[in-house]
Amino acid sequence: MRGIAGEPEATVVLIRHGAIVRPTDTSNFDRAPLSSEGWAQMSRLAAEWPFEKPATVYSSDLLRAVQSATILQTAWHVPLVRRACLVEWTADPADLEQDVYMGLERRAWRAPDWVPPGGESLSMAGERITRCLDALAPLHHGQTAAVVGHGTAFTQFIARLKGERPTEAYKNSIPNAGVAVVAHGDAWRFVSDFTALRPSPATSSPEE
Repeated sequence: MRGIAGEPEATVVLIRHGAIVRPTDTSNFDRAPLSSEGWAQMSRLAAEWPFEKPATVYSSDLLRAVQSATILQTAWHVPLVRRACLVEWTADPADLEQDVYMGLERRAWRAPDWVPPGGESLSMAGERITRCLDALAPLHHGQTAAVVGHGTAFTQFIARLKGERPTEAYKNSIPNAGVAVVAHGDAWRFVSDFTALRPSPATSSPEE
């Protein structure tokens, strides 16, 4: 997690994707698109962006993240790069009933080293997202980069920076289109936690 001493820092803005059309008949949200609220959230974020314009927008390759990132990339006229390593963690990618899936997910939060049917423990997901961000940050020393991803994966990374245990409660607190800021120079530095730029007129629970 260390960079080259003396190099300018990279400012990395982590962004949770916008709200989605939440499936009711499956636990697999991979194909879920942004809802109209999600499109509005990301458009508002692009318009009210309070940071330096990013040199690049990175995105998970799941639809909800790609659509979110595309809104930002189009508004800012910068490259969009998909990274499979930013994908959301899942306890099981099968189309399970949601209550069955939630039982697996709750077990994973209780035991982060437990490997569920999806083949990746939460601890492994934390290692994956950290490696992913470790690889892209040095490309942007002296610049800002935007990274659009997912609540559980970002929770693992932020917990590592804070030296805390990742929790489901923290994941659920991350708002859709919420942003957090981290910096990478000689090492990672936590700057600010996830917050929404402006409350949406209609409130809803964050979607993974």
